[in-house]
Amino acid sequence: MAMISRFVFALLAALTIAVLAPPQPAAAAFPCPQGPGPGEVQVGVSGGSHGVAAVPMCESTGGGDSGNASPDYYYIYGAIAWHPDVGDVWMVGNYDAPYAAEREAMAACDRAMGGGCTSIGEWQNSSMAILRDRNGMLWNAWAGNGGADRKRILAECSAQQHVPCEVLATFSSSKRRHEPNLAATRKLYAVGAWVEGTEGFDSRLYIASGQRDRAAAERLALDACTRATRQRCEILALVGNGFIQTYRLGADDQSATVETSAKRAAQAARMNCKKRKQPCALQRVYDSRTHGEFVHDFMAPASK
Repeated sequence: MAMISRFVFALLAALTIAVLAPPQPAAAAFPCPQGPGPGEVQVGVSGGSHGVAAVPMCESTGGGDSGNASPDYYYIYGAIAWHPDVGDVWMVGNYDAPYAAEREAMAACDRAMGGGCTSIGEWQNSSMAILRDRNGMLWNAWAGNGGADRKRILAECSAQQHVPCEVLATFSSSKRRHEPNLAATRKLYAVGAWVEGTEGFDSRLYIASGQRDRAAAERLALDACTRATRQRCEILALVGNGFIQTYRLGADDQSATVETSAKRAAQAARMNCKKRKQPCALQRVYDSRTHGEFVHDFMAPASK
């Protein structure tokens, strides 16, 4: 049997999203890392909550003497809370004192979801970007300091998949409120499992989709695979509010990829085929929002 080339995509652990605390830019990136200097005025800070030291954010006044610039500045705080089963965030902002925005964002999220929410913390006088990876999981990246942090984290997210991660939204700390439309953004999961290794591999992918609970979808897919094959099985594909695209590379190799839309899933499969220098035959695509259990046979003749 020809060697089966399969890529088991890394799953984010323990029902969490890849939660990245808002990173602190290097002090050298600011014109006045130790406070306003000649020709500068402080306009805000980055950090300063949860025990992290505040870093001044300063702008040039165009003059050479800071004494000629107004020393007045004010902080506008924003905060975001999120839940692993929702593809959007609760954002609260436009507060002139710390901690209140974070408390309100967490309370709004917990009220809607009955608990299980986490906070990315607060930020001030700047914006926060929310990114989405191919599994439907969310990342955050501070959009201040010229967007350097946003670019870095977007690159880190995109490096783990064939199609770049998406920027869902960017929230200014001055925005008052944003809440998800749960009817549209509450996740339905799809999971695909197949035989681990080549021994006993049956060229099939066992899929459970339309599941509100990620762990339940994983269990259903793994159990279906184990019952059918009597072999040890592993998860190949996981997505919340997205699609599993099955495909073949060349005559014998089989694979599947996930993405947040059918179009992106097909694009990711084709990019992998191109990278492997193999002809690509796209097969059935499975929507995570469709409830059911399916068995996909990679070697079945193509339907006409």
